[in-house]
Amino acid sequence: MEKLLVVDDDELVRLCVTSILAAVGYDVVEAKDGLEALSVYQAFQEEVCLVIMDITMPRMDGISAAKIIKYTYPSSKVILMSGRPEPLPAEPMADAFLPKPFRSRELLEKVQQVLQGELPLPWVIKQKSPPQNEDA
Repeated sequence: MEKLLVVDDDELVRLCVTSILAAVGYDVVEAKDGLEALSVYQAFQEEVCLVIMDITMPRMDGISAAKIIKYTYPSSKVILMSGRPEPLPAEPMADAFLPKPFRSRELLEKVQQVLQGELPLPWVIKQKSPPQNEDA
């Protein structure tokens, strides 16, 4: 049974996501913010195969937590989710993005795609080339 970590400061969202995932057989652990997510991930690092995390949370946001998880555990997989239209980071530190609200089917499809490595990074910002000095 695959273990997933669900992180959201909204208890109802956490409960809904956890219920959807548990109903299809995933073992789910939860955290209510980025700091707690780091602690839970460290405790279950050998077992957790995917983190599903909200972006906007108190104490530590999902982007900061995802960055730490990805840098500390490079093979980790992360799905960031948000119901707000905040700008996504230029540096991709997640494997996918899931806009809220979403349907159960969309969540399960995204989880399956990330676990199977089927998704390209969702937001790769093309870097502009440095300006050429025409006087040189």
